[in-house]
Amino acid sequence: MMQDPRDTEKAVTGLELIILVSVLVAGAAFLLVFLSGCAPDPLRTFPGGLVAESAYISGDNVQTVGNVYGFPMTSRTKGLLRVITVKEDPMQLGVVRFTVSLFIGDTGAIDMDKVRVLWSRNNEFEIIRKTPPTVLICPNWTISNKYNMLPGRIADADEWLEPGEQFEITLCPTTGTPSYGQFTITLWPEGVAAPLTIPRMTPARIQPVMNLG
Repeated sequence: MMQDPRDTEKAVTGLELIILVSVLVAGAAFLLVFLSGCAPDPLRTFPGGLVAESAYISGDNVQTVGNVYGFPMTSRTKGLLRVITVKEDPMQLGVVRFTVSLFIGDTGAIDMDKVRVLWSRNNEFEIIRKTPPTVLICPNWTISNKYNMLPGRIADADEWLEPGEQFEITLCPTTGTPSYGQFTITLWPEGVAAPLTIPRMTPARIQPVMNLG
């Protein structure tokens, strides 16, 4: 029994239509990522794909890891980081250090270059700017160290806080905080990530290293 050539033409036309629709969908997805200004970076370690790109753009929530530590308002050097305070006062807290990471299970990432940091005390507010590491001149903040929680892994060189990574933050405001003084540090990531608020109180005695909890 011979097949009608017209049936073959219809089958080929249907297959071509499916291929055309698939190509259009893939092209639209690529165009969406490209126009958003967040095309994949070949140097980063975060997984690719449209869903991953969306999470990478928006980021996830950030949290503190461990305790927050305070130091007197004096110039110091810790490792490769040199802290220079303009107004030296050993009787006030002037430098704060803490570590942040994403929540466990989060799959996004946070661009630390676009995080806004706010220092507030006694209803006074100060925007703390990010500065490159090595030298921290107050008032500023910087990423003073990087870690990776996964065995055998290290944090990469970029400024994206990704799953499994921990960034140590060191910051200092313009003026110090005396004993029993209260202050709040707020980190505002870009996108849909919730801000991280860190309220603390200076202890009764200003010591070289103070565990603020």
